[in-house]
Amino acid sequence: MICFDGRLDNRSALFALLGNRRAELRDAPDGEIALALFDLLGDRFLDALLGDFAFAIWQPQVRRLLCARSPTGWRPLLWTFDGNMLAFGTEPATLVKGLDLKLGLNEGLIGEILSARFVSATDTLWQGLHRLAPGCALDFRDGTPRIRQWYDEAYEDLSRLSDAEHVEQFNHLFNQALVSCTRSKRPIAAHLSGGLDSSSVFARAIELRRSGAIDQDVGAISVRYPGQPQDETAWSGAVEEHLGISARVVGDAPFDFDAARNWCTNSLHLPVRPNTMGPTQSACALMHKRDERVLLTGEGGDDWLNGTRAHWPDLLLRGDWGKLLSEAISNPGCSVPQNLRMLVSASIGPIVSKARRDRLKRPFLQLDAPMPEWISKDWAMRTGLRDRWHDALPKIDFPNFAQMPRHAVIAQPYRELIFDPIQTMAAQYGVEQRHPLHDLRLLRFFMGAAGGMLLRSGERKHLLREAMRGTLPEVVRTRKTKAHFSAPIIDALAQAFDRRPPQEMRVVQMGWVDGDAIARLFEEHRQWRREGCAGAFPNNALAGLWFCFAVDLWLENAFRI
Repeated sequence: MICFDGRLDNRSALFALLGNRRAELRDAPDGEIALALFDLLGDRFLDALLGDFAFAIWQPQVRRLLCARSPTGWRPLLWTFDGNMLAFGTEPATLVKGLDLKLGLNEGLIGEILSARFVSATDTLWQGLHRLAPGCALDFRDGTPRIRQWYDEAYEDLSRLSDAEHVEQFNHLFNQALVSCTRSKRPIAAHLSGGLDSSSVFARAIELRRSGAIDQDVGAISVRYPGQPQDETAWSGAVEEHLGISARVVGDAPFDFDAARNWCTNSLHLPVRPNTMGPTQSACALMHKRDERVLLTGEGGDDWLNGTRAHWPDLLLRGDWGKLLSEAISNPGCSVPQNLRMLVSASIGPIVSKARRDRLKRPFLQLDAPMPEWISKDWAMRTGLRDRWHDALPKIDFPNFAQMPRHAVIAQPYRELIFDPIQTMAAQYGVEQRHPLHDLRLLRFFMGAAGGMLLRSGERKHLLREAMRGTLPEVVRTRKTKAHFSAPIIDALAQAFDRRPPQEMRVVQMGWVDGDAIARLFEEHRQWRREGCAGAFPNNALAGLWFCFAVDLWLENAFRI
C-alpha cells in the first residue's frame, strides 16, 4: 500500500527494470510504478527513482512503514510520534488539526525564523512535529522510528570538459528536464518574468514544442507592475517578440491582511510574502479558469548557475596556476592589486582557515556575523540560537572545495520555509509548480561543472548565457540587471505598523525581539521606498522585519496566542 505525492521523471528507465510487469503498468500512475519497484527491489528501489516526490509505503504483513522524500525535497513530509502512534502528512494542518495535537511552540526554530537565519532541516514551528529532510527515509517498525539518509551520492568532477562540452551537456540535460516537467494530461503554463532564468525555461520549452519533443502547448504568464521598480515588461516583451507569442498578463494585488489571517488559521503556514502572494494568486486563478495544471518556473537559476570562486583553491592545489591567474586578473572593474588580493584570499584562505571553509559550506548564512540587533540577546541565549546555526554545518568530507557551496543548494532549509506556503497556495487552485532547473540529472551536472563556466570575468550564469545563444533575444541573454521585489514587502509592513506599532507585537511582548529596533530599522526602509528604491538597501534587516510580522500574525491566528 502506498500514499504517493509527486512525479517520476524516468518512467521509461523504470519500466525496463520492471521486466514482465512493464506492459500492465504502462499507463499506471507514478505511485503504482513506485510500489511495483519496491516489491521487486526492496529499499534499493529508491536509487532508481528520478523526480519530485514524497511517499509512504505500508507493509501490513511485517507492520512496517517506510516514508521517503526526493533529494531536492520540493514535496514536504511531516511526521509525529508520541510513543504509541505515528502519523505523517504533507501539510501541518492535516496533523495538528486532524489529530487535535496539543503541541508547544518550538522557540528555537522561531529564533531562526525571526533572525532570518534559518538552518533547521527537520524542525517545525511545533515541538514534537518533525520534518523529514530531503533525501532521507523514515523507517518505522517494532514501535521505533528510525531516520536514515538514503540519498548520498558522489559527484563526478566535470571540470575537465571544454567550454563547448559544458554547453552541449547542459543543453542535453536541460532539454531532458523540460520534457519530463511537461508531462501532464492537462494544459501547461510557464512563468515568464523577463529574467534570464524564467525566460530560458519558457523559450527552450517553446523550441522543444515546435520541434515535437514536447507534445503539448506551453503558454506564458507574465506579472506586470506598471510604474514600479520591479516591473520587467521590457524584457518579457522582448521574449514574446522574439518567439512570436503573446503572454497572458496578470497584475499584482495589495497585500490582503484579512486573507493572510485566514490563511494562517486554515493552513497553519506562515503568511505568504507580499511580493509573492498577489502574483501567485493572480496567476493560479487564471490557470484554474483555463484548466491548466502545471506551472513551470525558473527557480534554481540563481542557486545553481550564479557561480562562486570556491573552485579557486582546487585550481591552486592541482597546480593549474595559469588558469587560476587568468580567472583572477579578468575580473572587470578591479585594479591589478585588488585582483591579486582577491586571488590570495579566495584561493589560499579556505585551505588554511576553517572559518573560511565553514563559510563555503553555508554560503547563505554568515556564521560569524553578530546577533541581529532586533533579537533579544537573553532569549537567544536561552534558546541556544547561535549553537543551532553552528550545529547545522554539514558533516561531509567533500572531494573538493567547489562542491562545498553547491551542496548547500541541494536542499536549503530556507527554501522550504519560503516555498512550502507558496506550493500550498498554488495547490488550492489545482496548480502544481515544477522547477526544471532543480532536476536531479542537472543537479549532478552542476555539482561537477567547472567553476569558470558559471562565473567568468565577473559575469554570472556564463554557462546559461552561452547555452541560450539563439534561444533568447540578445537583450535578455546578456542582461546584467535583476529586479528586486522588496517594494511590496515594505508597503505591506508600512500598513501593518501604521495599524499597530512594532512595540505592540506579540513577539515583542513575549521578550523575543526589540520593538524599538524594528521600528528604527523599518523607518530606514520606508524612507528608501519613498525615494523610489534607488541605490543600495538601507540595511540588511528587511527579511528579518518581515518574519517578525509574519510570526506575529501566525501566533495570533494559527497558534491562537
